[in-house]
Amino acid sequence: MKQKLLQILYDMRTQPVSGLVTLIGTALSIFLIMTVMMMQEVKTIPFAPESNRGRIYYGLYFHQESMDGNQSRSGGMSLPRAQQLYGGLEGVEETSFFYNDLEDKNVKGLTDVLFSAKVRYTDNAFWRVFDHKLLAGRYYTPEEVSAHRSLAVVSEETARRLFGSENPVGQHFDLDYNDFEVIGVVANTSLLASMGCGDIFAPLEAASTEDPNFGGTAAALLAAPGTTGEDLAGQVKARYSAADAEMAADEMRAVYHGTPFGQEIITQGWMGSNTTPDPDAGRTDRLTIYIILLIVPAINLSTMLHSRLRRRVSELGIRRALGCTRRRIITDIVAENLIVTVAGGIIGLLLGVLFGLFYDGLFVSPAGEAVRPALSLLLNWRILVTAFGVCFILNLISASVPAWQASRLHPAEAVNSSRL
Repeated sequence: MKQKLLQILYDMRTQPVSGLVTLIGTALSIFLIMTVMMMQEVKTIPFAPESNRGRIYYGLYFHQESMDGNQSRSGGMSLPRAQQLYGGLEGVEETSFFYNDLEDKNVKGLTDVLFSAKVRYTDNAFWRVFDHKLLAGRYYTPEEVSAHRSLAVVSEETARRLFGSENPVGQHFDLDYNDFEVIGVVANTSLLASMGCGDIFAPLEAASTEDPNFGGTAAALLAAPGTTGEDLAGQVKARYSAADAEMAADEMRAVYHGTPFGQEIITQGWMGSNTTPDPDAGRTDRLTIYIILLIVPAINLSTMLHSRLRRRVSELGIRRALGCTRRRIITDIVAENLIVTVAGGIIGLLLGVLFGLFYDGLFVSPAGEAVRPALSLLLNWRILVTAFGVCFILNLISASVPAWQASRLHPAEAVNSSRL
């Protein structure tokens, strides 16, 4: 290792421009790859309050059409319809029914400052599906949800804005000009946790005038370990058949679109309430982007390495004449280039993290609002492992051909030559 580091330092001194361009090129390549990857990964990486993203499946919409296909309607579900389709499924630890959309409501507390907060209406099981950190007080009970009590669990930041330094538990505030009591305080959440986030959480209500099929309700299913999305989809499809029988009298039928969906599918982009998403589309698009981002800089870095090796032809020839094998030549060149690649990769990773932290608009919520993620999210172990994996792959692609060419030099010709 020491010899390789000395060789790299020697190359940097004798070929400063080429060495610096290689380092900068590697850093920029990793920076670009990491930025694109972070934009994608934050949508699926588990973090509180969605630490169980790999096991949570969602039922978001309902679609019905007439028997002759001339009429169609789709949208969010009513609570009774959501309960019929997703309640009590086998292999599910917890099932929560909640409003999928955050509602911006005017709130005012002891500070007498009116401001807008994001409100989410949920049932009691919501707190067992999504792992919020309870800082004070308690959650509302199933009985309080059924009675639709005017209770609220608020985020730490919202509590501060409502009550200043006062203990928020037991305090009252105006929520859209209705009186609510705070019974609990949870840690702040990021809008990137699109299903579990919120400033204020209140008991879900099933309005008596709600359409029997449509409303604002969604279902979140926390699957037991070993239960797959296909297991749940088979059960839900059978529930849709039962819904068909109910609507037959009105000459309508329920249209099944493959629900429930995992985190990867619901974050692909707009998923229509009357369409069946392609689970492979997002993966294919991401793979194509990553391949392009790897191949293009790898070709440029390979050219730079080839140029640097031209100055070392005599050295390589002498090593071959002294009995150094082709395999050893290739291994040494690839290892030396890996050190440079990792150094550039670390610089690129740091640039990507800083860019993600301070550039507004890089990360957006499903509603299109700019979000600044926490540092712990961008330095997630999956992103770090991927970053160094990219460095390794980039090194192999860029160094393999020049190293192979260098290993094929005939010793006698190499000593008297200045090019590969």
